[in-house]
Amino acid sequence: MPTAAEEAEFGQLVAAEGAEETFYACTACHSEMIVAQQGKTREGWAELLDWMVEEQGMAELEPAERTVILDYLAAHYNTDRPNFPRR
Repeated sequence: MPTAAEEAEFGQLVAAEGAEETFYACTACHSEMIVAQQGKTREGWAELLDWMVEEQGMAELEPAERTVILDYLAAHYNTDRPNFPRR
């Protein structure tokens, strides 16, 4: 169970496995709220990551890290947007 400090560390993101990797990969360029506002399938998130690398200059993720992030996003920020608005 995440502590209050761990939850606060990742802002609006759901404190779960993959939150840390997602937070640091995404907030290098924008707020975590941009992530929390989205609702995409795993494939949609994969396409968005590809677009960010190709068009926005995001550093390409290592395959293992990309998998962790996609698993996290698909579980917590899918098309039903189960965690938005969270607070």
